[in-house]
Amino acid sequence: MGRLRRALDAAPAISAARWRICAGDGQAWDKLSCRLDAALALLDSTDEDELRDALRRLDELGAKATASLARQKLRHIGARSVPAGPRRATRAHPLGLTPRECEVLELICERQTNAQIARTLFISAKTVDHHVSAVLAKLGVENREAAADMSRNLTA
Repeated sequence: MGRLRRALDAAPAISAARWRICAGDGQAWDKLSCRLDAALALLDSTDEDELRDALRRLDELGAKATASLARQKLRHIGARSVPAGPRRATRAHPLGLTPRECEVLELICERQTNAQIARTLFISAKTVDHHVSAVLAKLGVENREAAADMSRNLTA
């Protein structure tokens, strides 16, 4: 909460009561670009969706111990299918891609269709669809061409 307090102290018009309101509000932290504090604010919730959002944010930040607490809290409220978190190989990749997603991205760069990728990797086309969607989401791009361009720029 230190960054928010310093930001609010710099604006004397904001009262202590308003600071307390912002302290537990993830959106207020987001507006101040305090990603960890936003995740911690969400972690105070008992709402499953907010806890899952907190967990996702903590995993993205690499806050392993706190993410473990989020997983524990989700299990405690009875949430099902609590994600275990990224594996070592995924954490090691600069873009957070799994080894299989890296293979799919390489084949996207070769301009293979999903059906061709499925045959190459001996998996179903539906599974390829999921991998392609995950790659696009992790790279923050909307299409295969943009993903291929980003991959080429990283390896250049």
